[in-house]
Amino acid sequence: MNLIAALTKRWTYSVESPGPGRVLYREGNREYTFPVFEDEGEMVLVDVPSSQRIHYFFNWYRHPQEFPRLARERILARIVAHYRSQGANVRVFERQGQVGEEFDFYPELFAARALASELLSEEGCDWFGEYSSIDILHEDYGLEICGIRDERNVKRVALALQRGFPHWHHQNVCFQDHGRDPGWAVALCMFPSRSCNSGWYDGD
Repeated sequence: MNLIAALTKRWTYSVESPGPGRVLYREGNREYTFPVFEDEGEMVLVDVPSSQRIHYFFNWYRHPQEFPRLARERILARIVAHYRSQGANVRVFERQGQVGEEFDFYPELFAARALASELLSEEGCDWFGEYSSIDILHEDYGLEICGIRDERNVKRVALALQRGFPHWHHQNVCFQDHGRDPGWAVALCMFPSRSCNSGWYDGD
C-alpha cells in the first residue's frame, strides 16, 4: 500500500466488552479502553480513555498520548451507536474542567466513599483499625484509602475497591512516613491522574 492509499484508507473498527467496567475500541493498529458503568438502568460511557495501545510487529504496546478532539468525536459516536443498535440507552460522561483549573466537584463521590467503607468492612478492614481515612479525589474521580498500617492489608484494600468500582482503571499504591495519615495509601480513580503522573499503575 502506497503512502497516499494508507492516508486515505478508512480503517475498519470493532467494539468489544472484555469485562465489567470497560469497553474496548480498535481501529487499524490502535486500541482504546474506555470506562463504562450503569446508572439507574442507563449505560454511561466515559469520554476519556483509560489506556491507549498501538500494534507493532505482532505485539501491542502502551501508547499514552493526548486524545484529539476529532478522534474523540468519531470514536465516542461509534461506540454509542454500537450499543444503541443493541437497544441500550447510552449517555456520555464528560470530565469536568481542564488541566490547571482550580477545582472539580462530583457530589456522587460521597456515596462512593460510603460504599467503599462498606466494602472494606466486609473484607474485615475496619476504619481506625486497619486504615485511618477515605479521601475523595474529585480531580481524578476516585478515592484514596490512607493510613493503612499493615502492608499485608494493601492488597485486600485494592481488591475490594476494584470489585466495587470496576470502571475505575487507575491505581496507585504508596507509603507515607509523615503527615496526618502515616502508612500505606491505596488510590483508585476513573480518570488518568492530573496531579501525579509518575507512580500510577494503569489497570490494563
